[in-house]
Amino acid sequence: MEKPDALLVDFTAGNRSIWDIKESKYILYLDTEPDLTIQPDILCDTRETQLKENSRHFAVFDPPHDYGRNKNVSIYNTPSLEVANKKWPKHYRETPPRYYGADKYKSKTELLRYIKEAQKEIARVLVPGGVLFFKWNECKVKLSDVLEYFNMWDAYLTIPQRVQGEHSHQTWWVLMIQNEGPWPQTELIDFFNGTIKKQTKRIGEK
Repeated sequence: MEKPDALLVDFTAGNRSIWDIKESKYILYLDTEPDLTIQPDILCDTRETQLKENSRHFAVFDPPHDYGRNKNVSIYNTPSLEVANKKWPKHYRETPPRYYGADKYKSKTELLRYIKEAQKEIARVLVPGGVLFFKWNECKVKLSDVLEYFNMWDAYLTIPQRVQGEHSHQTWWVLMIQNEGPWPQTELIDFFNGTIKKQTKRIGEK
């Protein structure tokens, strides 16, 4: 289901834990994990989506931030609500777990290779000058090291998410725009400066 009205593509939707509204005709949800409780609109490799070139305007990319984990050995690496409640009944929950995908890549090298290839696919799918919202947690790799792989993008806004605990790692939201967009980018940046900053507190509370 490609949702012709969708202008935004979530390339790593997971169980849609970042979204307040879990279903929208304006958002196309993709993922590579088949056991998610909330199934994606399209189950695919986000490096090769088969979506039409220059067909969407916005993207969200929240890739795994960790690597080398095993699936279903902790609640954070369990995509299925049913499996999570069976394995950890003391932590019974009614909402799907926040599956992070840390089982997908065995090493830092594999993870960074995936990110490099995925950002190229995102650039292909978005219109020239398309906008990417990128989320990153520094549990294993610094944001500055990851951004080196986004050579087709310029980072305009970098928003820190509030750190929840003493041993938590910093999470960032980064707004990027494709290099050399064909329209005046200053107007778009003014718009996002006025809207995203208003949402910073809300994002930090997630």
